[in-house]
Amino acid sequence: GDLFENEVVGEFNKCVVSDMGCVPQKPDEGMYPVPEKSQLVPKFDTKLWNGRWYITAGQNELFDIFPCQVHFFTETSPGTFYGKLNWRVEEPDGEFFNRDAIQQFVQDPENPAHLINHDNEYLHYKDDWYIVDYEYDDNKDGVPPFAFVYYRGSNDAWDGYGGVVVYTRDAKLPESLLPRLRTAAKKVGFDFDKDFTLTDNSCPVMKDNDALVLREKFAGKVLLNTEESVRAQAIRLRGNAANSIK
Repeated sequence: GDLFENEVVGEFNKCVVSDMGCVPQKPDEGMYPVPEKSQLVPKFDTKLWNGRWYITAGQNELFDIFPCQVHFFTETSPGTFYGKLNWRVEEPDGEFFNRDAIQQFVQDPENPAHLINHDNEYLHYKDDWYIVDYEYDDNKDGVPPFAFVYYRGSNDAWDGYGGVVVYTRDAKLPESLLPRLRTAAKKVGFDFDKDFTLTDNSCPVMKDNDALVLREKFAGKVLLNTEESVRAQAIRLRGNAANSIK
């Protein structure tokens, strides 16, 4: 099922990108620079991540706005946490496939707003998350808990990819957060109302009798990928590789 598809696509990407070098690395174009400390929160406790979160808005259409983005995080020690990331890839004709990944992050001791996921074997990828704004659960002001995360990364396929996502406990973005999100977006050079898209986390269930047909279509499409789509697909699957691809 989905695990098999993750592994097959991951092996394909690893082969054509890292092992054979068929897809040259896209250079950093400077679209997602490392933010200054002044653009980020001065303190951050990683215990915020414990439990279930949804991505309810995103900036980069390649990586950030998939439907059904429900993520489960566990802080294993102060400054270290794991995330099981789930999302759904939709084809233009309405077909979809569920994807998942597991990633580990550690907090930068010099900058608590900087969360690091480096030293990965698959495509030698590394991700850096930066917390621009957030609010804890059960805060005194009654603000819905959220995290506004700017990220950038690098791997054998693409140096300098990035994006911005909004995490909330609610599956749908609470409208009361919009003033905070607009302010946060401006800090990193974006206009929330123009540059962000709300996600759909309603997650309709695929009918069982459709699964085999969709997998056959998917297998045929894998070999038709362009360089650009291979790069994007490799980035989307990067966390799954930590468990299934050597």
